[in-house]
Amino acid sequence: MAEDEQRLAENASLERDFGSTVHIVGDESRPLTISCPKLHLDAARTNTLCCHVTTDGELAESSPDIRDEGQNRLQEYAGTCSSPIPLPPPTSTLTPLPTTPTYWETKTRVRMVGPVWRPVLEMGVVEAGQVDSERWVSEQRRSWGVSVERCGIHREGLCTRVCREGEQGVCHQNTMSRTPGTQATLHYGVVLDVGRGRVAFIDLDRGIVLVKFDEVFREPLVPVFSVGWSPFVNTRSMSLISGEDVDMTDTKRALVYRALR
Repeated sequence: MAEDEQRLAENASLERDFGSTVHIVGDESRPLTISCPKLHLDAARTNTLCCHVTTDGELAESSPDIRDEGQNRLQEYAGTCSSPIPLPPPTSTLTPLPTTPTYWETKTRVRMVGPVWRPVLEMGVVEAGQVDSERWVSEQRRSWGVSVERCGIHREGLCTRVCREGEQGVCHQNTMSRTPGTQATLHYGVVLDVGRGRVAFIDLDRGIVLVKFDEVFREPLVPVFSVGWSPFVNTRSMSLISGEDVDMTDTKRALVYRALR
C-alpha cells in the first residue's frame, strides 16, 4: 500500500512537470518515464469518402450521405490524423536535452461481411510532409505503421503486418478469420521516442512487441489512423486511447519497457 501511494505521489509530481499523464516502467534500477499525451481523431481533416469521426469520438466507415468536401480534409489518405508530435530542439554538447517517450493505443471493432481487398485497419506515424501522399500508411514514404489485412502468403485469415517507409515487414498470421459473421476487437499500442529515434508497435492481444525501428526523424511525426475502405467489410470502428484513458497495467508496462530496450 505504501509503495502504491508513493508511486501515485511521484506520478502526480511528474504530470505537473510534463503536462500530461505519465507512467514509470522498468525495474527500480533502470526506471523509465513514459508520457501519455492526450491525442484526438481530427474530424476536420478526416477523409470522409472513407470514414468519419462519430459524435462519440470514434473513427467509423462513412456512408455516402455524410461525405464532406472540406478544404482541409485529407484527399489521398483513407483515414484521419492527430496533431503532430514535434521533434526536440537540436541538442547541445553543453546542455543536452533529454526526451520522454510517448505512448498511445487503438482499439478497433471489426465484423466480417464479405471479401477483403484492402486493409481492415491501420495505425502508425508519418512525417508531416508525407501524411496525404498515398492511400495507405504502408505505401507512404517516411512512415511506420501496423495494419491488419489479407496477405499473399496466409490466405485463410487476416494477418497483422508491420511496414516501414512503404515496405512490408514481419507478418503475424491468424489475427482473425475472414469468415462472414466473424467479429473481433483488435488492440495495438505505439511507443515513440522522437529524441532517441525509436518507434515500436505492440500487439496488446498477443502480448508481444511486434517490431522496433530505429530511425533519424527529419520532421514532426503525425499519428495516423484508418479503418480501411471497402463496400464489403463492415462494421469497423476505432477508438483512440490516450492520456489519462490509458490503463497502464503491469503487463503493458513490461511491453512498453521491452519496446524501449
